[in-house]
Amino acid sequence: MKIALSIPSIYFLALLVSAFLLYIGSSDVLSYAQGSNNNNFDEFRQREFTEQGSAAVSDSNLDVEEVAAGLELPTTMAFVGPDDILVLEKEKGTVQRIIDGQMQPEPLLDVNVAGAVERCMCGIAISTDTPGHTYVFLYYTEAESADRDDMTDGKAPLGNRLYRYELVNDKLVNPKRLLDLPANPGPRHNGGKIIIGPDNNLYITVGDVDGSFKEEDTETQAQNYPNGVDPDGRSGILRITQDGNPVSNSDIIGDEHPLNMYYAYGLRNSFGIDFDPVTGNMWDTENGPGNSDEINLVLAGFNSGWQQAMGLAAEEEANDAFNPDDLVDFDGKGAYSDPELVWRNTVGPTALIFLHSNRLGPQYQNDMFVGEVHSGRLYHFKLNEERTDLILPESLANTRVIETPNDPSLDEITFGEGFGGITDLEVGPDGYLYVVSIGQGKIFKIVLAGDG
Repeated sequence: MKIALSIPSIYFLALLVSAFLLYIGSSDVLSYAQGSNNNNFDEFRQREFTEQGSAAVSDSNLDVEEVAAGLELPTTMAFVGPDDILVLEKEKGTVQRIIDGQMQPEPLLDVNVAGAVERCMCGIAISTDTPGHTYVFLYYTEAESADRDDMTDGKAPLGNRLYRYELVNDKLVNPKRLLDLPANPGPRHNGGKIIIGPDNNLYITVGDVDGSFKEEDTETQAQNYPNGVDPDGRSGILRITQDGNPVSNSDIIGDEHPLNMYYAYGLRNSFGIDFDPVTGNMWDTENGPGNSDEINLVLAGFNSGWQQAMGLAAEEEANDAFNPDDLVDFDGKGAYSDPELVWRNTVGPTALIFLHSNRLGPQYQNDMFVGEVHSGRLYHFKLNEERTDLILPESLANTRVIETPNDPSLDEITFGEGFGGITDLEVGPDGYLYVVSIGQGKIFKIVLAGDG
């Protein structure tokens, strides 16, 4: 069994009081906390992302433009239409609307959201598949009575919940709760990325919610505990219809609830999934415990390996930290495979997206882009002819491991820098690539030089 040891990071820093350390697991994005008795965003904070920087890309034929600023810890965004964006703010419980670069005077929605560390307004997706309706799906850690009451009053969150709203007259109305998932023990690893797949179903990432190496009742078979309790919706990529039902006649690892919602399992935490527009295959990013962040090809029934393995299985076996026989396979329906790329030292990979557009030039069309939160880098990858693997620099091709933060191979895969902690990537209706910066409170877009 793999022992999850994280790099300690500062969790609570009080003014005029000596700082002390609390283990929170440094590899994960959005590791942010404020003092429990202070509402000022400038005080009592802990962050694991860069706030400063001048966003730029390596291709001189492209420019970076600022689309919007003044957001408070933006996490994810979605397009209503051209130049019409909805964006979530981590701890305010708000869904802000930005039209032509201007934030509207009032949010479309304001809900009670928990805020400790990675509890947040986590994910958003928009669907217009139903004629006459614009549905907005929101995944967030719902608080009992007020924003951040888990921090100010010690109240346990109600749950990690997925809601479907309708956008009507500049308001989000008619909420329907589609999923009610555990938010405890927490506060990390809530996941929350939502996408609408090629089949028009919803796919949602959910981490282990800090339930590994804790108590028996939070250690499930979906986390690869062979004698664990039944899965409860954590530690997987879930798939449901836009009405909140399991997808019929396509049970992957089981036919009973909640197993019939799992598309993949064994995830520690993920903030990024997307479907390859050429093959329809899913890919994801995953955050390791201070090491071994990953990019994975995710086929139906994929077992990412947590909590038995993180990174390459052969290395885990060599260290006597992993035995493949200990993986849970749900009667042969699940299958483990190694990641396609590993960062030895954590970078906090977040959003992953395929650029299904030629607006930046045909050389980038259908390529993969990955953002990371710790330094605000944006990575670019081409896929092999079968589109089952990444084309990596020669120094990485055999090992698949980026060994150090200064690895020379990074120059070949780094597409942009200075974005101040990337939490989301989206392709806009205009075909350009949009970048959400939690550290700078901004949304950028990457365009052809001279097109702005």
